[in-house]
Amino acid sequence: MPQQATLQKSATGKSLCVATNPIAAEAGASILRAGGNAFDAVAAIGFMESVVTPHGTGLGGYGGAGTAFVAKTGEVIGIDANTVAPAAARPEMFPVIPGRDPNDFKFPDSRHKIGPLSVGVPGVVSGLCLMVEKYGRLKLVQVIQPALDQARSGATLTRGNAETWYKMAAEALGKPKPETLPTKNVGVKVAMPGLAKALEQIAAQGPRVFYEGEIGRAIANHIQKLGGILTDRDMAAYQARVTPALSMRIGDSKTYTAEPAAGGHTCLQMLFLADTFKSVTQGLQWGTPQWWHGWLEIMKTAWEDRLTKLADPKSMKSSPQDLLTDDYLDKLWLIVERRLKQPDLGRIVAPDPLRGTIHCSAADSEGNHVAWTQTHGGGYGSMVMVPEWEVVLGHGMCRFEPRPGWANSVAPFKRPLHNMCPILTMRSGKPIFSVGAQGGRTIVNNVAAIAVGHLVFGRDAGLSLADPRIQCETMEPFQIEKSAGEQIIEQIRAKGHLPTPLNKDPGSAQVIAMSKDGLWTAHAEPRLPNATAKSI
Repeated sequence: MPQQATLQKSATGKSLCVATNPIAAEAGASILRAGGNAFDAVAAIGFMESVVTPHGTGLGGYGGAGTAFVAKTGEVIGIDANTVAPAAARPEMFPVIPGRDPNDFKFPDSRHKIGPLSVGVPGVVSGLCLMVEKYGRLKLVQVIQPALDQARSGATLTRGNAETWYKMAAEALGKPKPETLPTKNVGVKVAMPGLAKALEQIAAQGPRVFYEGEIGRAIANHIQKLGGILTDRDMAAYQARVTPALSMRIGDSKTYTAEPAAGGHTCLQMLFLADTFKSVTQGLQWGTPQWWHGWLEIMKTAWEDRLTKLADPKSMKSSPQDLLTDDYLDKLWLIVERRLKQPDLGRIVAPDPLRGTIHCSAADSEGNHVAWTQTHGGGYGSMVMVPEWEVVLGHGMCRFEPRPGWANSVAPFKRPLHNMCPILTMRSGKPIFSVGAQGGRTIVNNVAAIAVGHLVFGRDAGLSLADPRIQCETMEPFQIEKSAGEQIIEQIRAKGHLPTPLNKDPGSAQVIAMSKDGLWTAHAEPRLPNATAKSI
C-alpha cells in the first residue's frame, strides 16, 4: 500500500493566495487586503517574484501562462504570455549533431540557451499587466508598488544566485563584482537600482514602455549589439492575449487549461487516460504497483504524443481540441493498453534537461480564481542582462525543437511549446480546484499527477500535493521518490520497469481547493521550504 502523505503549509479563507516565495505571497496578500481581487494579487506576486526570485523569472522572463475563472462573466479563460520568435528566426538556426539513436542529438555549443540568439520577445510583463488592466480592481501602480519597494531596498539571494547576478551585472553594466561573498548558508543582499527604475517606468506608463518605449528599445539594441536577431519591431508588435480554455470532463467536474503552446493539453490527456485505467481495472488503488505500472505507460504515451504533435496551434496538423476528442483519446488508450500487456522502456523523442519557473495562484471572495505560471526557462534564462535596466532576459528560443520539420520547429513569429500548465476545475458553475507547478518538464507530470489524485481517486487536494511522485517522459529509467516505499519500488521493478529512487522530486507545485464549508484552502508545496500560503 502507498505511504500516507503529510498535509502541511495550508491557509483557509474567503480570499487567499499561494506562492513560491514568502515575500511574494505576502505581496499578494497585501493586495487582497487593499481591496484587490485574485487577478491583482497574482500580478503582484508575479512582479515580486521577478525581484526576489530572479533566477526563476523576471521582467524579461520569456513567458507566462494562466487559467482563470472570471466571476463577473462566469467564463473560464486562458492567458497566453508566451514568447514570440523574432521575424528573423529560421528553422535551421540551431544546428545539432545526431546521436546514435535516430531520435537523439546534442548541440555543438550553447547558443540555443545562452546568449543573444536564445532570446525571443519576453512575455511576462505583458501577461501580468493584462490581468490587472482587463480583470483587476486596482491600478497598475498599486499592484507593482510592493515589488518596486523591494527592488529599491534590494533582494536577499542565495550565494550562488548572487554570484550569477553580479557576474551578469559586471558584463552588462561594467560594475565590479564583489571580491568576496558570505558563506553559502548566509543570504546576500543585492541592490537592484536598475530593476527598480524599470518597475517604476512600467508602473507609471504601463506595459507599452517595456515593449515600445525606452526599455523595449534598450532590450532590442542590446541584443543586436551582442549579435542576436531580436529587433525593436519584434518588441513593439508583442501582446499577451486571452484565449479560449481547453477542457476535459471527469465525472461531475470539468477541468480547464490554456491552449497550446502551453503544456496543459497533455495534462488533460493524462487525466482521461488515468480515469479510463481506473474504470477498466477492478479495485485499482492509487499508489499501488499496479497504479504506478499504468501511470508510467500513460506518461510515456502522452509525452510521445505531446512532443510529436503539439506546438503553436497555427503550426499543428490537427487542432488542439481535435486531440482531445473521445475518438482520439480512445486511440491513445489502446496504445496504453498494449503497453500494459507488453511493457517496454519507450524511446527517445526530444530530450530537454532544463529546470526553472515559478507558480502562484489566488482566489477571492467574489469567486475569481487564477492559476498563473511564469518563467525565464532555466536558471537566469539567457544569462543576458540589459544595461541600465538590470532586466535579465529569458531564453524562450530554446523551447523550440531545433530540428526542422517538426510541429515545434523554429519559425518567425511563432510561439514555442512550453511546460507551463496551470489547470482549473469547475463543478456546478463554480471553481473547486486549481494546480500549477515549476521545474521544467516535471511541471506537466506533477500537475497531472496531483489532479489525478484529487479528481480521479478522490484524495484530499493537500495530500495529493504531498503524495510520492514519479518522473518519466518517453523513455525509462524513471525517477520515483523514496517516500513511495522500498517494497513498492521493488514491486514496480519486478514488472520490468527501471526505477531510480530519489530523496525528493525536483519539481514543486501549489494548490487551491474549495473546502466542504465553502471556503478556499491554499496548499503550499511541502518539498519547497519557503513556499507560502496566505489568507485574509
